[in-house]
Amino acid sequence: MRLLLAMPDPLLAEEIRIRLYARWEGWEIAVCTSATEAEAMLLDGDFDLLLLDAGISGDKGAALLDWLAAWQFPCPPRVLFLCNSEDKPKVQTDCCVPREASPEKLCHLIEILAKKPLPALAMRSQQRLSDMIQAFLDELSTPHRLKGRAYAAWLLCQLVPSPLGEELPMGQWYAQCARAYGTTAAAVERCLRIAVEGVFTQGSMQGIERCFGATVDPEKGKPTNRRFLLEAARLLRCRLMAHSLAETRSLNSSEMHHSPAAPTSV
Repeated sequence: MRLLLAMPDPLLAEEIRIRLYARWEGWEIAVCTSATEAEAMLLDGDFDLLLLDAGISGDKGAALLDWLAAWQFPCPPRVLFLCNSEDKPKVQTDCCVPREASPEKLCHLIEILAKKPLPALAMRSQQRLSDMIQAFLDELSTPHRLKGRAYAAWLLCQLVPSPLGEELPMGQWYAQCARAYGTTAAAVERCLRIAVEGVFTQGSMQGIERCFGATVDPEKGKPTNRRFLLEAARLLRCRLMAHSLAETRSLNSSEMHHSPAAPTSV
């Protein structure tokens, strides 16, 4: 579980880190004290959780939160935002608490957020993700009439922005999907299995090779539901990251500002 503590007070951050390590040794905790450093660390690594103090670098915490939401990370972190009561953020966070909250309370909230299935920031790019998932299923020639396609799309919408969900047993995911569609977990499992089987027996071979490459050999049979979803989620994360990078480059491209090259003489 990777956690970034972006706080102006290094002593408070160290106290939180010590308390968390005392409760569980599985944490990977990084600390930064400036908004610029936090931005660089968020770009450089995938963090599951972010404790962001609004007072970092002279009240730049809210601006950093706006940047994080606008960049649309494929796997955004769950955000615990510390701010004064009059400085509520415009961007929806997973939890917002007063800056004077005790280290014990902050550790308790971090542990709760660590179990949250989907980060609030992921909802901002949900439509883009949903469109990409539908295009992916079309690429595999998954029939729209199959209930399993709808279940696969719902499950991927949860798994793609939250890799932590990959650690959960499939039965738990089936149950959540069943509640969303008013059916049973067994029905979700069965319909998804039929859809996956249909893809690898009657779907697009070119789409399978393009999407899964050597990770799945259609000649040796279909993958399990779990493997199909995990491989699909990882592929979609790569596509989302490439899409976000392309958008960033197009907005910041310096080529638009280049002067025409001077003519050369021969």
